[in-house]
Amino acid sequence: MGAQEDHLDQCLARIGAIGAEADTLFTRRRDVEARAEARALDAGELTSPRHGQVVGVKACFDVAGWTTHCGSAVAPDDPAATTDAAMVTLLREGTMLLAQTNMTEFAYGALGLNATYGTPTSPFFPVGERVSGGSTSGGAVAVAKGLLDIALGSDTSGSVRIPAAFCGVAGFKPSKGRYPERGMAYLSPTFDTPGIIATSAAACRSIDRVLTRRYDGELRRLHDLPLAGLGIGVPRSFVEADLDPTIGAAFESWLSSLSAAGARVIDVELPSMEESTAATRDGSIISVEAFALHRHRLAIAADRYDPRVGSRIAAGEHVPAHVYARGLQRLTAARDSFDTEAVAAGVDVLMTPTVGMLPPLVADLVDDDETYLATNLRSFRLTEHANRLGLPSISIPGNLDDRRPFGLMITGRRGSDQPLLDIAASIEQLLTVG
Repeated sequence: MGAQEDHLDQCLARIGAIGAEADTLFTRRRDVEARAEARALDAGELTSPRHGQVVGVKACFDVAGWTTHCGSAVAPDDPAATTDAAMVTLLREGTMLLAQTNMTEFAYGALGLNATYGTPTSPFFPVGERVSGGSTSGGAVAVAKGLLDIALGSDTSGSVRIPAAFCGVAGFKPSKGRYPERGMAYLSPTFDTPGIIATSAAACRSIDRVLTRRYDGELRRLHDLPLAGLGIGVPRSFVEADLDPTIGAAFESWLSSLSAAGARVIDVELPSMEESTAATRDGSIISVEAFALHRHRLAIAADRYDPRVGSRIAAGEHVPAHVYARGLQRLTAARDSFDTEAVAAGVDVLMTPTVGMLPPLVADLVDDDETYLATNLRSFRLTEHANRLGLPSISIPGNLDDRRPFGLMITGRRGSDQPLLDIAASIEQLLTVG
C-alpha cells in the first residue's frame, strides 16, 4: 500500500470510529472512487502541494453524479449534476475527493442546525451538545477531527470562518472574484464566495496558491512576513460591545503577543463597517436575492423548507425594488468609505475575534425561534463586514497547540488576499511557537 492510500485509510478509520456522528457530517461518500484516486496518485509523481490530501465538498457545489441538495429536503429529487463546479475541478487535482459535507439548509444560517440531515456539533464538547457553526458545518467538524484535510465551503456572512472558529481550525474567505463561482448554488450572489477550511492558515495559503495558479512546481516553504511594523487595526469599541469575557481575555492576550513582536496595534473607528451592515439589512439584500433564486420552488414546495429558512427567503418577495436598489447603492458607498478610512488610519489589516461567544447549546436553539434568530445574528456580527465590504478574511485558531472553540480573525483590504495569507501564517507561527 502506498502513502496516499495509507493516508486515506487513516481518514476512513477515523470516520468509522465516530460511528453515527459521521452521518451528520457527510451526506454522500465515494470511498471506492477515492481509493482508486489514491492508488493512481501512489503510482504517479508528486505534482502538487495538495498531493494525496483528502477533500470534502459542501453540498451547495456541483459534483458530477451527485445531487446538489444544499442541505434541504426541497432538493433531493433534483437531477444529479452532470459536471463538477469550477472549484471542485481545481481541488480534484492531486487529491482524493471523499465526501459531500452537510450544511445549514441553503446556507441561510450561521449556527449549523439542520433538521433534515442532522446537526454537526463542535468537537470541543460532548457530541450533540454545542453547535459547530455554519453554514459550512460538516466540513469544519470533519477537518477538525482529521477526517478530511480540506473542506470546500461557501461564505455569505461568515459561513467558513464561524464554523472554523467553533471547531478549532482555519477558514479563509477570499475577495469576491478570486475563486471561480460556476457550479456553486448561491444564497446571495452579491455576497457569496467559495472558501476553504483547513487545519491552519499555512495550509489555506498553500491551497490558495494552487487554486489561483500561483504554484510554480517547487515544494519549498514560503517565507512568512515579518510582523514588526505591521499596522493592526482594532475596532475596539465595536468589538467590546458584545463579547464574552473568555473570548475577550484571549483576544487581549493575542494582541499583547503581537505588540511584543513589534506590530503596531491601533484602535480605530470605522463607520463604514456598521454602515455596510445597516445597508444590507435595510435593503433586505440577502432575502431579496434568495427569493429571486427560490421563487419557483417556494411556489410548489414551501412546506418542504425548514420554516426558519423558508420564511426568511419568502420575506424577500415583499421588499420594494427601490429599497433593495438603495441598499446596494449604500453598500457601494460604504466600500469606498472603508478604503479611505483604512488608509487614513494607517492599518494593514483589521483584527477581531471571529465570534464574540462560545458555541451555543443546541438545546437552547432547537425549539425557541426567538433565541435562535437572535443568536444567529450575534454569531456573524463580526464576520459579516468582510462580505459586505468585499474584503478577504481568515479565521485562525489562537494557538494551534491548545485549540479552543474560538478564533482570531484577520481581515485585509480588497484584493490583498496573498499578503493577508502571508500575514496570517506569520501570526499563526508567533502564537503557536512564540
